[in-house]
Amino acid sequence: MPHRSVSRAAVVALALGNTAVDAFWRLECPGSIGLARIDPLMDFDGLSGHVHALKGGSAFSAKSTADDLLKSKCTSCGVKQDKSAYWAPPLYFKGDDGTLTVVPEKPPFKAYYELNAGKTSDGKEQTIEAFPNGFQMIAGDNLRRNTTLSGPDPDTSGFKGPYTDKSNDEREQLAIGFNCMNYGFHGGPKKEEPTLYRHHLPEKSWIDMNCPDGIRLELQFPSCWNGEMDGGDGHKSHVAYPEWINGGDCPAGFDRRLPQLMFETIVATDQFVGKGGKYVLGNGDPTGYGYHGDFISAWDDGVLEKAVAECTDQSGEMKACSVFELTDDSASCTIESMPDDLKDENTEGPMSNLPGGCEIQSGPERATKGKGASGSSSGGQSAGVSSPENKSKDESPAVNKESSSSPPPVAEPKPEGNVAESKPEGKVAAEKEDKPDEKVAEYVAPPAPTTTSPPAEAPVAEHAGNAIRTDIYTSNGIVYENLVVVKEVTVTEGAKAKRTPEAEHVRRHGHRHEHVKRHAHGGRRLR
Repeated sequence: MPHRSVSRAAVVALALGNTAVDAFWRLECPGSIGLARIDPLMDFDGLSGHVHALKGGSAFSAKSTADDLLKSKCTSCGVKQDKSAYWAPPLYFKGDDGTLTVVPEKPPFKAYYELNAGKTSDGKEQTIEAFPNGFQMIAGDNLRRNTTLSGPDPDTSGFKGPYTDKSNDEREQLAIGFNCMNYGFHGGPKKEEPTLYRHHLPEKSWIDMNCPDGIRLELQFPSCWNGEMDGGDGHKSHVAYPEWINGGDCPAGFDRRLPQLMFETIVATDQFVGKGGKYVLGNGDPTGYGYHGDFISAWDDGVLEKAVAECTDQSGEMKACSVFELTDDSASCTIESMPDDLKDENTEGPMSNLPGGCEIQSGPERATKGKGASGSSSGGQSAGVSSPENKSKDESPAVNKESSSSPPPVAEPKPEGNVAESKPEGKVAAEKEDKPDEKVAEYVAPPAPTTTSPPAEAPVAEHAGNAIRTDIYTSNGIVYENLVVVKEVTVTEGAKAKRTPEAEHVRRHGHRHEHVKRHAHGGRRLR
């Protein structure tokens, strides 16, 4: 019988200086209530210009309010008392033949509620307040197709964070992440990337070679607040990012502090390895700079307030907070009422156009609203079928369609270990954006993945003394990080023991990912 033993972990406790106590919980959403062109913030009571992956309360609609959401029959997320709405554009694969197919998610979608305290602009300590019901906001910029950032993110060993000199617009760009997932089961070394490590969508050829387990889409929301329930037409002027994106102090005029929300979605790009084409977000963005997300708060009365005060377990697990009543039907929850114009719309593919006829616009100019703007009923068409020319009266012509010039070059880090050298992310302006990816070095695709992950050999248990993760805790006002170094030894008796990718996913992602490390010390990455 196979026997597996794990050596005692070497634990290094790092004192990270005096800072406010960070806590969090990870709201896991095993299901999705739909994939549809619905956006009650930007296209109230109409049809959105692009498709969204919808999570949360089943009463979500094009004119949802918190009162509507609270009447939901179910939620696709893991806490019954939370009927909030969370939505963002999905990722699509566009083949060389022009056919578009949605890239499946690897559930659960996660919405992190991070309790990162700080100070006001005049130095007063802040108390974290719960989102009031009806509070709504957007993070990211749907029309962005370029970046004003230069060079890689700075690395710092200081405790004040690297972004104190950045504007809120630059912080918004830094609050987007496209992280490579590589658990080390495909012949190369395991590679971990910190949260918000890369702020653009890499080329497909690079993803194929370096991200055998998919990519993780990340979006950090602001947490500094001026007290207003909404932020005007853009739904963001009432909030601002703290000084180092996910922590630190707030700017003047935004003295109140909210939980810091973060979306995390892992998508199965590994299902498209070796296929010619490219990736594009559902809003027609192939660069990733226009990734964005929306939120409407709708919690049962008093629950979120109590959770903010009491849910401080550093594991981040929902079950660790007694305030929460966990769901058992979230994976099967679906939207209660789909608009008639969207009931038969093809949002998954194969299709020849993005849902809503949304134009693919590569920049570097800002994108413009084209087909599929609010009020249009045109949708994603099956492959080989052209979309109708339905335009709304408010629709602007799309002058910046799928461009022949790509965004400014952004070099990807050279892969570590014995991985073939990849092509740089950027292309010169003379190259065509829709040119098939060039072959880079010799590459042999791994075997095609199955749609169902193999079961884990055995659940990986929590270890109180022999930790197999990074833990953060506080003592006497000091935040400590336990950096765990694990050496795993496999002893075979009669049969060869083997860890599966799913078991590794549980081991590495059952907690807080790399951004636990960053919250405790203002963005400093441990090398």
